[in-house]
Amino acid sequence: MATRSNSKARRGDRSPLIAAALLLGAVIVAVSFQLRPVPASSAAGSQAPVVVGEFDVVSVPVPTEPVTAGKRVKDIRFRLVSFPRQQVPAGALTDLSEIQNYSAASSLPANLPLFRENFLSSGMGGINPVIESIPQGMRAMTVRVDATTAVEGWAGSGSVVDVLLVEKDRTSVVAEKIKVLSAERSVSPVEGAAAPSVPTTVTLLVTQEQCLAINTAIPRGKMAFALRSVRDEDKWTDTVFTADNLKTLNNEERRAQVSGVVSVKNKAGQTGASTFALTDGRWTKTSVIPEGFGVKHDVDSSEASGSSAKAGLKLQKIQKGQIVDMGDPSAQAAKR
Repeated sequence: MATRSNSKARRGDRSPLIAAALLLGAVIVAVSFQLRPVPASSAAGSQAPVVVGEFDVVSVPVPTEPVTAGKRVKDIRFRLVSFPRQQVPAGALTDLSEIQNYSAASSLPANLPLFRENFLSSGMGGINPVIESIPQGMRAMTVRVDATTAVEGWAGSGSVVDVLLVEKDRTSVVAEKIKVLSAERSVSPVEGAAAPSVPTTVTLLVTQEQCLAINTAIPRGKMAFALRSVRDEDKWTDTVFTADNLKTLNNEERRAQVSGVVSVKNKAGQTGASTFALTDGRWTKTSVIPEGFGVKHDVDSSEASGSSAKAGLKLQKIQKGQIVDMGDPSAQAAKR
């Protein structure tokens, strides 16, 4: 009996230890669960991860320089540019083999994709770049040229020239500020420092009167071009030069032709303070009145500065007893 009592006593003593061990195990399990790493999918909720794939690249032909209207596809210089397929515009051309004989329907920019609508075939009534460049009321005419006439080829499409008629004893200006529309059937302008090709024909943009004048002049002699700046608006001082002019061109003894004289009063009312002579068609200041001339009327300086036209004052010259109306010199001087 004593032995059983001792066994029960020992079992009773172990019960608190077992309970403590179970409690400690439960705590460890709970802590382990709390410290377990959370999956990325759980942290972000139900959102799926984004997958970025490699772009599908497409080679697209683009012009290396601006294209003028009417230029054929086979004459255009292209380069291939890689575009992501998602960024290629719908309808952009990726193969030009089928439109090699097509022409640009309008001017096209460089380095941009092209579309079928940008080109016209010969059977579709393709655009004529020369016709499109003729304004209402103007005309286009073609003349034969050579290296001399075409200024070594620099008088190409887009340039501005004066048309001259060269005869045996004289040279005349037939037309001024004429635009060249095309040279040797090309509307491409002369660009760069490379020597241009010399055309045999050029097409000019002219008025109806200029068209008649040039065609009338062609059988009379040789036609020549004088190349000018596109920003030059001045006219020729003399439109005719003869062989006789060559004799006096460098003659220092050549006397100027005076066709009028005017004396202007100063503010003090003194006559002769300023004297001007109409010399070779231009009013120039002079200190003397040329022989054979006199002043019919004097002009007040305030009037000469701009109000003489308002006063209606007319100047006359006296030469060998004949009075000729010279008009208003101040206005003529202003024009000069």
